[in-house]
Order: sequence, then structure tokens, then C-alpha cells
Amino acid sequence: KFSPTLAEQPRWLLLNKIDMVPEEELEERCQSVIDALKWEGPVYRISAINKQGLDRLVLQLQDFLDEKKEAIVQNPELADEERELRMQIDREARDNLERMRAEMRARREAGHDDDWDDFNDDDYDVEVEYVQ
Repeated sequence: KFSPTLAEQPRWLLLNKIDMVPEEELEERCQSVIDALKWEGPVYRISAINKQGLDRLVLQLQDFLDEKKEAIVQNPELADEERELRMQIDREARDNLERMRAEMRARREAGHDDDWDDFNDDDYDVEVEYVQ
């Protein structure tokens, strides 16, 4: 919802904290999440705290990045496309943040700010810098 361009990018599902689920329930619980999301992409079952499953994830992530880098070496125009893609994602994020701020201001002005008690404009004032 936040960025249609970002939503079109490759995604991986990481199911973290598997160390907190009893072994006999793990597969069923993980599969229920996968099914609920109707997920069809890569799935990684990990425990960040004890590094379980991270070796496979890190290796495959590095392979993904290496393939992307090699594609750019083979076709330098891909670097420009990637830069434009990142700028588009940034624009969409900024537009959505401004829309959310405007909605919040309108609710406050209308006296309906009860749903926004924990919202702070500064929470969403972030700079994103993409570096290759």
C-alpha cells in the first residue's frame, strides 16, 4: 500500500524467532503464515538471536546481490534504471507520508484526533540514501 513500485520488487519472507516455537509446532505454524499470506516466493526460517538459518539466508542474499552487480557490469544502463527505481520508491514514500500528515492535520482540526494519540510527525521524517 505504501509504495506500489516497492511492492513490485523481489521479496523474501523471513520467519524470525523460530527458536521460540516448540519444534513439533514449527512447521505447522510457519506453513500457516505462508498459507495466510498466499506466499509463493522464497521463505527463510530463522532465529536472529541464535543465528539459526542465517548462513543460508546470507549466502543467498549475497548471490542475489552478486547477480545484480554482474548484470550491471554487463549492461551499465541497468545502474541508471536501478537509480530511477530507487528515486521512484522514495517519491512514493514521501507522497504517502505527506498524505498521512494531511489526514492527521485534518482529523486534529475536525477534533477527531483520538485515533492519532501515539502518532508523531517526526516519527516519519526520515532520509533514505541508497548506496551501491
